[in-house]
Amino acid sequence: MPDACREYTISAGYFYLTWHGIRNMQLPSSPAWSFCLKHYLFLKCGQGKTLRMFSDGNTGMVFVIKGQLKVKNADGSANDLPRVFIYGQLDNYRDIYSNVDTEIVIVVFHPYGFFRLYGMPADEVKGQIVDAGLIYGDPIYLLNDRLSSSGSYTGSISVIEEYFKDLSKKPKIDTDQLGVITGSVVKARGQVTIKQLTDLAGCSERKLERLFQTTIGMSPVKYLQIVRLHYFLSLIRPAGKTASLTWAGLESGYYDQAHLIHSFKQATGLTPTQYLSASNSLTVNLLTIE
Repeated sequence: MPDACREYTISAGYFYLTWHGIRNMQLPSSPAWSFCLKHYLFLKCGQGKTLRMFSDGNTGMVFVIKGQLKVKNADGSANDLPRVFIYGQLDNYRDIYSNVDTEIVIVVFHPYGFFRLYGMPADEVKGQIVDAGLIYGDPIYLLNDRLSSSGSYTGSISVIEEYFKDLSKKPKIDTDQLGVITGSVVKARGQVTIKQLTDLAGCSERKLERLFQTTIGMSPVKYLQIVRLHYFLSLIRPAGKTASLTWAGLESGYYDQAHLIHSFKQATGLTPTQYLSASNSLTVNLLTIE
């Protein structure tokens, strides 16, 4: 298939995409792990490709099973990324690239999934990219080696979930209630008040703030903003360049277009028009930058 072509396949809960030399497969977790894992992304990237990642309210674990990833710094320099790393709640967008052909597996957690799996406060990795070996020890690198020879996507998922059995710890905080709270936010498209959330949680605003920071890694206000932004994205992405930004903004609760553009650019580094013109998103919050 020529690089300029894009191919989509959606079947049995997975999503497959080829775009400019980048192959992307999205698969759900097994039902037994859906309490903390959202889905898996399998990416094969050609050399010289830059991926821009911005927050979708979830955290993740990345396995670099072939090649070497680098992250660009604000001053133009770059750092090598670990073979396995955790990314906390992103406070701004990150540009990641490789000078060689690279294959990666991304385990995407639910907003509170990292805390639910390991019991580690999410605010300890907030805004950071952390070597997973510092948290889980050297065995995590052996897992990376097993993934490189697993032979299939489903085989890789089985390897990861089998390993996670040894990591799983029951947290002191009930995450079932968190699932109800975050689910209500998504259902309301981020257009709820903090008062409505405290009523649902049956706690004070201060306690709700601590709960979100500890389990999700961000404030309730920030989470509402991200959900609202991603609802806006869900409205404009299908329509592409023909999308009505004014209509989508109003539907998403942005009644001031200047505020919408500012919020969008702060999160993605692009204006909504630039995002649509690029037309090269692999997932909602991951796109290639030419």
